[in-house]
Amino acid sequence: MKTKGDHWFEWEREATVHPILMCMEAWMEPIKKAYGRSWPTAIMIYSGNIIGWYDPLDELVDYGKYCIDLFVEPEKQQELAKEISSEASGLESMFSKFGQTNLSQVNDQKLLEFYEELHQKWISWFVPGGLVEPVGYMGEKLIMEFLSEVPQADKNNFFALLTTTTVESFSKRELFDLLKIAVAKKEGKDVSSLLAAHAKKYYWTHNNYFSTEILDENFFEKELDLALLKYPDPAGQIQKMKNELTETASKKADLIKKLNLSAYNKNLIHLLDYFAFYQDYRKEYTMRMLHYLDEILGEIGRRKNYSLKEMKYTLAREIPLVLWGSFDKNLARERMKRCLFYFNSKTGKLEDGVGEWSIKKEKEIFHSLVHTDEVLEVSGMIANKGFVRGRAHVTMSVSEAKNLKAGEILITSMTTPDFVTAIKKAAAIVTNEGGILCHAAVISREFGIPCIVGTKLATKIFKTGDLLEVDGELGLVRKIKG
Repeated sequence: MKTKGDHWFEWEREATVHPILMCMEAWMEPIKKAYGRSWPTAIMIYSGNIIGWYDPLDELVDYGKYCIDLFVEPEKQQELAKEISSEASGLESMFSKFGQTNLSQVNDQKLLEFYEELHQKWISWFVPGGLVEPVGYMGEKLIMEFLSEVPQADKNNFFALLTTTTVESFSKRELFDLLKIAVAKKEGKDVSSLLAAHAKKYYWTHNNYFSTEILDENFFEKELDLALLKYPDPAGQIQKMKNELTETASKKADLIKKLNLSAYNKNLIHLLDYFAFYQDYRKEYTMRMLHYLDEILGEIGRRKNYSLKEMKYTLAREIPLVLWGSFDKNLARERMKRCLFYFNSKTGKLEDGVGEWSIKKEKEIFHSLVHTDEVLEVSGMIANKGFVRGRAHVTMSVSEAKNLKAGEILITSMTTPDFVTAIKKAAAIVTNEGGILCHAAVISREFGIPCIVGTKLATKIFKTGDLLEVDGELGLVRKIKG
């Protein structure tokens, strides 16, 4: 049986065209100018609200090795960290300015300038952001290589520890902050002002490439109640979480010493630790940018009689045309049905089209690859150990994932931070794609949830309601009767 997953990295999610194509824009000429090579060949296929993003695995792995060689030395890692920190500071300044601006009061030219500023900041943010997935995939292979002599009984445990970040995610920080409010509430204090500040700080945490929303005090008040049910001793839980971070860092350092690793491999582990953090850091600022992107696109659409969704199926270069009234709205509507974008890394060119052209192009690329649904068991990489049984909840939609019931097994292509509401209720996580730096791997360890990533086919062969076993000791997910 051949599948796309045998040959291609695949990312499948709900998403609109506009933000995704800005990422691709960053990974063409700008990333080549910064680091010497553009991203691997990429195919983006939109069918309705779902995007399938594909990169040839051999190109992705080769690019990952190239990127690791660029940044494996400690001084290069420090330079990269400074670059990323500088970009984040620039974003903070932009957020502050936008947050103080009433977009409805500015003229079209100023609105375009705001859009162009956000567009440029997005490109700059995603230039180093384009290193994450390739470094993760190649780093995973390199670690498995130097663990090849380790007894099989220890290999999975060693791999999991070496690839666990020692820096907390923003999802964990949000929980820390919420638990601090829970402590105050248990002490009988009025926490309304604390919840208001919490909402101001974390209003963006459900944003994604398909939709955005502003989470208010009422939302976080309900989250606070749920946190108190789950953690009746919030102060104790805070201390437990702090201890876990310290213990992980200590165990990781001890293991590195025990393995007597070369300087290169020590540097590699440090690089992957940083990138596991950076994966989350990149998403945090992206989710905040998505808020302002929707605000600006929405205001342009309001003035020019476009819905926000229609605006999100335009491209960056088309925004001036929309404002000056020379863009064909039908093109955005056709993209909403079906479209394909094809970046050829050899030529550096990006092709795009809709309708029949996109169907023919997809067949041309994937003509020999098929998949079957006559499979009852899949295997993947163990991101976090454990064994559970539960009903499957299969979804590509963040908004639909919120309907997941406590104890169900979340099955999706890849998770992102906007899935955290569902993840907190899940008995386990299973993904088609992902490696050591993927969100599912990082967050499952933080929340202690069994997780298997990189199964390639899970969303295609399992259906919502199927009774499954997730075996986090062997890396297997199997359908069982019941």
